[in-house]
Amino acid sequence: MKYLIFIAFLIFVYWYFSKRKKKLSYNKSKELYEEFVFDENCQTYVKKDSAIKVEFEGKDYYFCSKKCLYEFLQKTSKPQP
Repeated sequence: MKYLIFIAFLIFVYWYFSKRKKKLSYNKSKELYEEFVFDENCQTYVKKDSAIKVEFEGKDYYFCSKKCLYEFLQKTSKPQP
């Protein structure tokens, strides 16, 4: 009887860890990665999906807020002497 309980315990431990291993490998394959872009005005990184994108002189620029966008446009639109 003791051997039967011991064997049942071993089967349970094997089942538990094999199921846990599958769950861990499933989570690793479903990881999502955020893409960050550089804000030229305040020199920070912003999530690409929440950034404000502007094309200026053929290049894409990303900004964290409208304030940074307007400041950048004011800096770049100043007349060059």
